[in-house]
Amino acid sequence: MSVRRRDVVLGLPLGLRMGVFVGVPLGLSTNRAQATSADPPSVTLVTLDHGALDETRRRLRAGDDSLAAAHAALRTRAAKALKTPLRSVADKTMLPPSGSRNDYLSMGPYWWPNPATPDGLPYIRRDGQRNPKVAGDALDSDRMVAFCRDVFDLTLAHHLGAPDDHAEKAAEALRHWFLAPRTRMRPHLRYGQAIPGVVEGRAEGLIDTRHLWMVIDAALLLNARGVLSDADLAALRQWFVEFTQWMQTSPIARDEDAADNNHGMFFDAQLVNYLRFTGEAAKAKERLATVAARRFKPQIEDDGRMPLELARTRPFHYSAFNLEAATRLARYGQGSEVDLWREPRLLRAIALLQSAALSPERWRHATSTEPAIEPAKLAPILLLTRFSTGVDQPLLTATVPARREAVDWLLWSVPPGTPDEARPSQG
Repeated sequence: MSVRRRDVVLGLPLGLRMGVFVGVPLGLSTNRAQATSADPPSVTLVTLDHGALDETRRRLRAGDDSLAAAHAALRTRAAKALKTPLRSVADKTMLPPSGSRNDYLSMGPYWWPNPATPDGLPYIRRDGQRNPKVAGDALDSDRMVAFCRDVFDLTLAHHLGAPDDHAEKAAEALRHWFLAPRTRMRPHLRYGQAIPGVVEGRAEGLIDTRHLWMVIDAALLLNARGVLSDADLAALRQWFVEFTQWMQTSPIARDEDAADNNHGMFFDAQLVNYLRFTGEAAKAKERLATVAARRFKPQIEDDGRMPLELARTRPFHYSAFNLEAATRLARYGQGSEVDLWREPRLLRAIALLQSAALSPERWRHATSTEPAIEPAKLAPILLLTRFSTGVDQPLLTATVPARREAVDWLLWSVPPGTPDEARPSQG
């Protein structure tokens, strides 16, 4: 099929025109004209910024070498995704307790067979030691991540100039995972991060869907192109309506909402994302208005330390992980008149990790045998912060350039040219 342009006339109330309800509402009149991957239509996204993506496209056309590594890495991943068979929760080899492979199933990553019992049950926890059996075809967690990244890479590559078959494959993958009756995932995580011999599903399973923001923005871009139909987008929205209802009513999800570490932060980041996508602007704003008091204050000390993340076997990793969700919440706040970028705790937490990456010898927290400091994990945080606040992040050019293949360089189109010798204030 050919990819077609959608020129949308927004006859909407002010709140909708400002992007509270994103995407192309059903029932709007459109004028369709032939389009190519060189002519992307404009669309309001939930997490990303269409203007930033267009600026990346312009810079690539102009031969900006600072984006070459990230663009080459994206094209390589997208080329692989183009040849990869469609993914579905129905592909797993292990059967969920419900008896239906349409139900998502994963296992807690740090749980292992009990050496003190003949059958290994109940499993016991070894924090930071990932059980290899959580990966592979038996369960859905790796498949979920791969699906989200494939759809995102294919869609972004097409937006930046790849052939139309990239967009078509991404749309096909979305329909296969969410909509086709035989292969669709049911909109719940009742069996997420199960623990053999302990529980068939638990709150921590909600972290498994943290990448679905990629799917949402990809779907909006594909719909704007005309390659994902209005009917398909409406059906996808309905899936997220049901999933969001489950998140707000299920005892499992309520337990995750109560978590006081990165799980709680990602719960809010997901919920706000889905509420904005499904048109629940008021509910999204209501949740965002509580973030500073419910998430930042309990989790982040005045000096930027996050004690619950620092207590883990990989303290830098988990601190950065938590900030990935926190900065995404700040990004959503910008579209809901809730300014989380001014929260001192968030900014100090970012500065603390920058300082650690620039001066690893000053990092005094215990760690496992893995690298204590992983500067590349800061790229999504710093690039989003730079884009959202306009404040320079010297670490981007001081330590992260060797990882210029990170896709985040393409998402936020941070201008090049900060001197490599620049360093953030240590004050």
